Amino acid sequence: MVMNVQSQLYSFLVMLYGGMIIAILYDVYKVIRIILKPNRLATDIGDIIFWILGTIVFIFFLYISNYAEIRFYSFLGFLIGILLYNILLSPFVIKLLLLVYRIAKNIFIKAYKIVAYPFIAVYNMLIVPIRYFSKMMGIPGKLVYNIISHFNIFKKKK
Repeated sequence: MVMNVQSQLYSFLVMLYGGMIIAILYDVYKVIRIILKPNRLATDIGDIIFWILGTIVFIFFLYISNYAEIRFYSFLGFLIGILLYNILLSPFVIKLLLLVYRIAKNIFIKAYKIVAYPFIAVYNMLIVPIRYFSKMMGIPGKLVYNIISHFNIFKKKK
């Protein structure tokens, strides 16, 4: 197909945008790896999934830009998009994603503490009378404590 300069520029810019999208996906994957610290096998599987997803995104943008015709400027636009993103935006996006993670983590921790507080309070109020009655009844305190502490969902960690 004969392409004029406008359609070639459009194709180049779409592929530039596609390169930036791939780089954003890579930063998200990088932050997930920082947070989860996966082992070698999980990292390899994650890399394979990322490259499959990256290939699909590349083919999608190639199809949008010029109906999947492989041209040099398409690859050039894609690589320039990745490089521009990595040079200009990547450090800020990684910091932003880590900040969002920390804020979300703190919100979930505080919400858990608020929801769990009544259960912890009831547990702490019941443990003293149970220990007292176990001593009064002659049941070994260790037995009762082991039974209760087996369900240590609401126990504070030291």
